[in-house]
Amino acid sequence: MMIGSFGFVFLGLLSASASRAYTGTNAALECRCGMSQFLTLPHANITSPAEAKRCASYKLIDARGTNEPQGVSTMFYPMIQNILANMTGGVSLPVEYPAAPNQNTTSGESFVIDIITEGLYHCPDQKYAMFGYSQGASLMLNVLGQLNSSALDSIKSVILVGNPYRIPGKTSNVDAFGQHDKKASVGMFAAHAISSNSTIPELLREMDQSSKVLDYCLEGDLVCSPNPACSCQIPAGHLSYGLVDSVQKTAFEHVINRLQSVSN
Repeated sequence: MMIGSFGFVFLGLLSASASRAYTGTNAALECRCGMSQFLTLPHANITSPAEAKRCASYKLIDARGTNEPQGVSTMFYPMIQNILANMTGGVSLPVEYPAAPNQNTTSGESFVIDIITEGLYHCPDQKYAMFGYSQGASLMLNVLGQLNSSALDSIKSVILVGNPYRIPGKTSNVDAFGQHDKKASVGMFAAHAISSNSTIPELLREMDQSSKVLDYCLEGDLVCSPNPACSCQIPAGHLSYGLVDSVQKTAFEHVINRLQSVSN
């Protein structure tokens, strides 16, 4: 399925808006509301589903956010396309799961775990880069907490954006430019989990300090950095990762460098 002409026009308008936003002040982004319809635009696969499940030099596994249709997440489409164009032997594999408002990621977690577990047996030299947006970030955090050491070693890069379980103090927390983010803000779901004394899915210390993970949170994304004064149903910052050049560029470079460092 391809994104139609309306989708590209809409993306273009949002891209221009995002570019203007990120050259302005942070204050202007604090309570800017977005259009939830953006997430429901048709999505596309980059690699055919049959080819994506065969052995490859590396697999790019991405988990989309709530209400995004099946396919590569809008937030990762540009960087995944660029990675495949600049490093041969790879495939793109979107996680198959509902991405429903109930936030149940169980089937998606099983999908990813099965792909990596079977890959270790049938394709032992295959490496992985993982991507998670919003609910997809929660999914990937849950996956990482269930994998054994061999599986974790095969994962060379993890890119998270708009993570609702983001917590401060992590080495992997970065800003829009891929620089370490020292903000003390707590993600929306993490804050709720803390208040209800529930478990927070988070990176193990070893993974957090491995240099494999970049956890991006843009100014104005109230999902990973809530603002109680803002009542947006969905903040514009949460919709902008696929449109912000610095995010796309630094994430692309991180994944390429990590995959190439283990390919030589």
